[in-house]
Order: sequence, then C-alpha cells, then structure tokens
Amino acid sequence: MRYEDMLKFVEAKLIEGNGIKSTRPYQTFRNRFEHTKRVFGWAKRIIDDLPNVNHEILLTSAIFHDVGYSCGKENHAENSARIFLEYASEHNFEKEFIDQVYYCILNHSHKRFLWDDSSTPELILLLEADLLDEEGAMAISWDLMTVGEMMPTDFKEGYDMLNKYSIRILSQDMMVTPKAKNYWEEKKNLVRKFLSAIKQDLFIDEEIMEE
Repeated sequence: MRYEDMLKFVEAKLIEGNGIKSTRPYQTFRNRFEHTKRVFGWAKRIIDDLPNVNHEILLTSAIFHDVGYSCGKENHAENSARIFLEYASEHNFEKEFIDQVYYCILNHSHKRFLWDDSSTPELILLLEADLLDEEGAMAISWDLMTVGEMMPTDFKEGYDMLNKYSIRILSQDMMVTPKAKNYWEEKKNLVRKFLSAIKQDLFIDEEIMEE
C-alpha cells in the first residue's frame, strides 16, 4: 500500500475543506492532520496486539478516519467513510478490502465497539490508537497551551485546567489489548505524578506562612 500517497491526499483534502485546524477558541494549535499521523503511528505501535490483524486494513483506516472533517464537524465518520470509498474506487482497491476499511472508519467514534464481540480486530485497534492520542503528556500540553492562549494571571489557572480535563484519564479504563493497556497506564501514571508535583510546587492546600 502507498501510505504516503494516502496521507498526502488526506492532508490536501483537509486543507481544501478548511478542516485541518481546530476552530475552538484558544486551541488553534490543534491540527487534524498531525492527529491523523499520530493515530497512524499508534496503530503501528500496537498492530500485533491482536491475532490475525490485517495490517493494510488497520493502517489505511487510520489514515482516512478523520478526513471527513474536510466537510465540517457534523457526521465526520460518515463523511470520512464516503471519501475513502471514492478514493478506493478511483484506485481500484479490492471490494473486500474496501468493505473492511469502510466498516472501521464508519464505526471508529463508537467506543462501545471496544467490548463488542462482533468487532473486527482492526476496528478495536483503530479505536485504541485514536484514544491513545492526545492523552497523558499530550493532554497536559493541550491544557497548558490552552491556558497560555487565555492570558493567565497565575500558575493556579493551569493547575485548575489540568484538574478539569487531563485528570479524566485517571477514572477511565478504555484499552482492551495488552500493549494498549500498558501505554494507557503509563499515561495515567504520568498525569497522576504531574498533578501531584505541581500541586506540591504551588503549595496548594498548604499554608506557606504557617509558623
């Protein structure tokens, strides 16, 4: 498979449809194509976590999973699947391959498929790869960059943002395959340690002037 050509197509499509950058206030640093490349990378990291995984189906699904943002925020999975279908038809992909990738893209936003016995291994790994991005260190960076854009007046605002968003991972157990679980736990531990350290450094819940 010519993954580089697919990635170039997706990047061009996102740029053309103004879907490459986040429109959320204070989060214009988020880039949909960079996210796509990272999900592709995560998929490669965990690709051998389930037996009988078709590498080409998984990696192609990762490349096209968010290209539908080129059509707007609504129904991005459906639009992504449709755009892949058009690309696949133009490049004469085999029908069975097209059907499997289409299925993965169409369902990649539904977390319930992680625990559904009918899910294909490629869909499970795509869901995990998508969820693994922008958590842990990435989530901390996201929160602090967002606060930075908001012109904070003290460090506590960053701590409060972390406790609103990055901390959510600590109550989540989203992964089902071995490698993905290990990566998820590493991310949780990093967030836990960072929050503990910054809380200590800011003397939160401690009285500095106490005699």
